[in-house]
Amino acid sequence: MRDQSKCGPFCQVTEFLKSNRNIYILLFISICISSSYAADIRSVKSGFWSETSTWDSGQVPGNGDNVVVDSGHVVTYNVQSSEAIRLLLIRGKLTFSRTENTQLDVGMIFITTRESVDPNEDCSMHMHGPMWMDAPKPALEVGSVDKPIPNGVTARIRLVYFSGIDPNCSPGIICYGGSMDFHGAPINKTWTKLAQSAPEGATTIKLSDAVDWKVGDHIVITRSQRVPGNSVSLGSFRTNGRQQSEERFISAINGTVITLDAPLNNDHPRFVNRYAAEVANLSRNVVVESKDPNGERGHTMYHHGSQGSISYAEFRHLGKDGVLARYPIHFHKMRNSMRGSSVIGASIWDSHNRFVTIHGTDYIVVRDCVGFKSIGHGYFMEDATEVYNFLENNLAILTYDSDPLPDQALDFDPNDGAGYWWANGRNAFINNIASETDDYGFRFEIPEGFYESILQPDGTIQTGVEVNSLSFIRFKGNEVHGTMKYGIRFDGHPDQKDPLVIEDMNIWQVWYAFRPDMYNYYIKNLNIWNTAYGFYGREPGAGRVEGYTATHIGNYVAGFQDSPQGLITFENVTADSVGEYPIRIYGQEERNESCDVHFRNLSLSNVSDGWDGARAQNPKESPALTLYLHDFFGTNIDAKVIPDNQSRSDGLDYLNLSPRFDGVKVARTNVGFPANPIEVIDNLPPATVILYPRNGQVFDTQTSQIVVHGTCIDGSNITSLKVNGVPVTPLADNFSRWQVTLSNFSSSDYDIITEAKDEHGNIELTPHKITIGFGTFPTATDDDPQEPVNATTYQLHDNYPNPFNPETTLRYTVSGTSGAPSEIRITIFDALGHRVRELVNTVQNSGDYSVVWNARNDDGEQVASGLYLYQFSAKNIQNGQTFREIRKMSLVR
Repeated sequence: MRDQSKCGPFCQVTEFLKSNRNIYILLFISICISSSYAADIRSVKSGFWSETSTWDSGQVPGNGDNVVVDSGHVVTYNVQSSEAIRLLLIRGKLTFSRTENTQLDVGMIFITTRESVDPNEDCSMHMHGPMWMDAPKPALEVGSVDKPIPNGVTARIRLVYFSGIDPNCSPGIICYGGSMDFHGAPINKTWTKLAQSAPEGATTIKLSDAVDWKVGDHIVITRSQRVPGNSVSLGSFRTNGRQQSEERFISAINGTVITLDAPLNNDHPRFVNRYAAEVANLSRNVVVESKDPNGERGHTMYHHGSQGSISYAEFRHLGKDGVLARYPIHFHKMRNSMRGSSVIGASIWDSHNRFVTIHGTDYIVVRDCVGFKSIGHGYFMEDATEVYNFLENNLAILTYDSDPLPDQALDFDPNDGAGYWWANGRNAFINNIASETDDYGFRFEIPEGFYESILQPDGTIQTGVEVNSLSFIRFKGNEVHGTMKYGIRFDGHPDQKDPLVIEDMNIWQVWYAFRPDMYNYYIKNLNIWNTAYGFYGREPGAGRVEGYTATHIGNYVAGFQDSPQGLITFENVTADSVGEYPIRIYGQEERNESCDVHFRNLSLSNVSDGWDGARAQNPKESPALTLYLHDFFGTNIDAKVIPDNQSRSDGLDYLNLSPRFDGVKVARTNVGFPANPIEVIDNLPPATVILYPRNGQVFDTQTSQIVVHGTCIDGSNITSLKVNGVPVTPLADNFSRWQVTLSNFSSSDYDIITEAKDEHGNIELTPHKITIGFGTFPTATDDDPQEPVNATTYQLHDNYPNPFNPETTLRYTVSGTSGAPSEIRITIFDALGHRVRELVNTVQNSGDYSVVWNARNDDGEQVASGLYLYQFSAKNIQNGQTFREIRKMSLVR
């Protein structure tokens, strides 16, 4: 470690302390004494990492060094080295070479404006530096969306543990309000299906799609058979020796035929020309990994105010087993500050703690990813506040049952190995697959009586929202197969006019296919094949099912077992090759409401022993549980079925029709099929995300056109989607992927804004708006706007009182030259540059304003005595004029 006197100016905040020399000197001394990280080597200019002239030491950083890429410098990492850097602080920009293979071994990477960081501070806590409006963000760039690391070039980061640093946090890559990007060479398919069966011993497999994969790529072929026996008692795939998903490497490719490096150990049959295993590619040319997977594993994390995306990168051997918040890819309490960020085409495998975690964050897009082997849930939303996130076309393989994490956000989550787990319905899942997971393919888990503060469509935060009342934005085209226990299990209790809608669901080769522990659901086109149980209704409430095909079901097609309640209707049900008594009305537990179940257009064939009726077993005598099988005995001759220990005062003649029916009484009647009150009345507007370009991105002045692309999700059909008034071109169903070309740029600052509308007339209330620039690139990073020109029409006044206790008033003047309103932000920082509190973030007209600070941080906690800075930032909405000023104040308790 270098001499502490070399710690240098601590951060940009010190410039504003120099006016009071005594305070500055005391603070400067205390920082130099207390700082647990001082640079051994610091950049002195932009340049290549390999050039000695880039560094103040005149030497290239080496083993055990602490390195700073300083503010205003762009350093290109162009070496392939196994000498591990201990700590790397990026205050400027570190970009990886696109022409040379690179390898960076490192203990910790911090991306922040701070001059100094504490590697032993909890890395889930804020170590943000001051973030000035329009100032460059510090950036780690391993490829970009525009310029990914190309084919033939590999960029690799290996995370290495150094003793003396808290293993709870280290090793890792942490972004505190900066920019973090990982972008490898795109591939046309990250996963596909087998086109034909692949038997045990086969050395070639045939794919359903043409792929651009390469010889040497690492692939996995998923399980396509059901776990034999009663899988409920078989433990975890991690330890029970029953795993059938297989890893191989490609030794040759001929069209859609892949030659494997070794024969298959298991059969991977394709069934009825429909149900088939997946083949997924895990190899990418951008890699983030733990150097020692058997030691302290690494993790990555985005903090609030950060930006960046991931595409076609490989995250392997990451995640800390049993440690909260240490995941391979982690969006940590971002709220909507990273709208526009995405994880596309990534592979995340051999994780000891999840695949992708979205925690307290909204509007993230996760698409075309492959997750393989995770301890605990795979794709995970952590605290039940997450909304408007979109997961599309992802694959989850082998998520293992684990224990709840210490101090986890939701104590009702058992962390029992779901491919996809979430607790807030206001998200979208389209065309995702889960295979060979321990407990669940998809688990939506939210108890009644759980309240949170939730982002609303108009951009406000509503407190006291009962989360289980929120329905899905869209859940469509998803699939589960080969799990140990459940296909899907869902909770929830939304309004009957805004039900939980599940469309085009395929479940096969599992034990329990579908467990609906929910109330007010609407299922359209449910397909279940070769499972022990079909509609496994333990605690189902009122629901509506239209289109249900059940084939090769060992036990029952539809069961209402413990506490069914309300009206449940089924229409257009086809069951073939199923167990005796395909419909069960048990009602074995206490319940508050009666339950009426109706089946219309029910087709039953190849029922075991020909017993195609219904069964009841140990039902409660009340409340009433009634099954109606419409047209069961012929046209307009319905079967009304009740448990044999119940009675009805309806004047009907109930008979024992054993053995066709068991434990029930049956009467012939003719009743109308009820009008189910559950219907979709979509009052939720569409939600768009612009994935490219990035907010703040700067283009050359000669740029004549830009292709903008993004996503949109909605609970109904989108009828119009425009960007800057130009209709977009849909690239997928219902505008879930779209693009549009913009041209004729008229100013250096150019706003791009979406406008979406659905078939019910709902218009997006918070359209996605970004601002891009045209001009020379700023010094520090090529994707941030120019430095602002200070205006003289705004003013920040001294706070009063000062010093203060317990509160002080901050006064400021808004007086834009055009008379237009301005975007105003007032932020409190402590003397070390940590953000403490955002007091104002709004649009205001010209005038004098004041705001009171009560000496509490963003979490409502009292702050300690000391020196604080308050920053006033303004931007005129009409002409883009900006202003920034910082003043200091003292809290004396």
